[in-house]
Amino acid sequence: MSKIRHVTILHVKEPICLCKSRSTKQSEMAANNQQQADKRIIGFDCEFVKPPPSEYMQSECPVCLQIIREPHQVTCCGNKFCKACIEHIKANKKSCPTCNEKFSSFPDKGLKRSLYSLKVRCSHQKDGCEWTGELRQLDKHLNTDPLPEKRFEGCQFVEINCICNCGDQLQRRYILNHQIKDCPKRPFGCEHCHDYKSTYDDVSNNHWPVCGSFPVPCPNQCGSTIQRQNIDSHVADECPLTPINCDFHNVCCAVKLPRQDMPEHQRENLLSHISLLATSHAKQQTETTQQREEITKQQDKIANLVDENDKQKNFYKTNLIALQTKVTTLEQEKQLLTTNAGKQQADIASLVEEKKQMKIKIAELAQLLTPYVQLAPCTTIPLGPPVLTMTHFQQHKRDDDTWCSPPVYTHYQGYKICLYVYANGINTAKGTHVSVYMRLMRGEFDDSLKWPFCGAISYQLLDQVDGEDHKTHTTTYNNKTPNMYCARVTEGERSGGFGSPKFIAHTELEPKYLRNDTLLFQIHKVELK
Repeated sequence: MSKIRHVTILHVKEPICLCKSRSTKQSEMAANNQQQADKRIIGFDCEFVKPPPSEYMQSECPVCLQIIREPHQVTCCGNKFCKACIEHIKANKKSCPTCNEKFSSFPDKGLKRSLYSLKVRCSHQKDGCEWTGELRQLDKHLNTDPLPEKRFEGCQFVEINCICNCGDQLQRRYILNHQIKDCPKRPFGCEHCHDYKSTYDDVSNNHWPVCGSFPVPCPNQCGSTIQRQNIDSHVADECPLTPINCDFHNVCCAVKLPRQDMPEHQRENLLSHISLLATSHAKQQTETTQQREEITKQQDKIANLVDENDKQKNFYKTNLIALQTKVTTLEQEKQLLTTNAGKQQADIASLVEEKKQMKIKIAELAQLLTPYVQLAPCTTIPLGPPVLTMTHFQQHKRDDDTWCSPPVYTHYQGYKICLYVYANGINTAKGTHVSVYMRLMRGEFDDSLKWPFCGAISYQLLDQVDGEDHKTHTTTYNNKTPNMYCARVTEGERSGGFGSPKFIAHTELEPKYLRNDTLLFQIHKVELK
């Protein structure tokens, strides 16, 4: 394909004379076309080996001012144009650029045949390309948009893009060397560790600064180059400039010199080192004598401990015999208790059997009495008027404590209950509401009552102004109620609290319910199921 040029078609008011040479006005128009280019394939940018006979062959496009590519002739004035140029005129200007008349166009195959057979020089002749050939072969020679496998074929002076996407564009003769040696995006593997593979740019900028096999200079500047992963061992064991202690530092030689200077120090100070060794040896002999004396003392202590241990063994042996005798006695008592337990279990089994027989008789009696007795599934038991008075409400609220009401019974020989009132609320209601909970208590008649408790208990906060707008809440106990709230109280004094955490807001208390710093509660009614 040919080299792409970008041109913008200008409106030409006067016809262009094709028989004359290029005028100044045409040159200015061509320059303007190059500056304001749109992307499309225009004429051939090259020179003829021999000028074509201009008297009967038009070779130059009046629009792009280059050798015509795919000649098309217009019907108005008969001029020839590049196919791309005239189609662009049709799409935008709608009139002929030479005579400014409406037109249509058609391919000029004769001109194409004649023009394409003329010999031309390469478009890169100025760069040094010496190729000549027919015009129809120019695109193949330039090969400006090659396939990957043919990208090195064609004119060596054409600029092509690097396939590594580095953004560089070089002449074809230089591109291979660039991709192999200079391109920062070329495939590259670390030549030191042989493990990391990426691009040259990534390896040099990101991998080499951390590669363990990369050669780095010794930090002591001894002149050695060592792999990064071995630098610590080199400094510690090999580097001649690393400061090290004298071999006699254990005997008080405090000299510390570079490794390369240490042999000379040891030669020059041989007598002083021998003196230090003698002093250290005498000191060690004194310490050895002291340690032997200490060992003798420890051996005496060990002998005393052995004697004490023998005495303890005899003592524990005597006690062990006494304990074994006691264990034997306890085993005999255990057998006697086991025998008695067996008898008691037999008695219990007999009592269980009697209980079953009693239940059967009770069931039979219930069937006999069914025609005469009709039990209501729910019995409502109204209570009397006892009022539960909570005084010093504000004090309870400030102290964030709990007030427990006096206990009452649900009915004659019934369940014993009480109210728990949290003046300042509890959990999510703290600080905003009064929380009221119902609790079952251990009562005198619990043995004759049905457990767990099942029913509904309604309690009221009394209206102390009109006596009509009482605040009422009903706490319902059923088979889904947790056992801690409705089971018989066998340990402690009362069950867990069950009720309303947001019974009434603090803002609703006055003036109806809170009078003289006092709240009045009353058990309204009880429904037993």
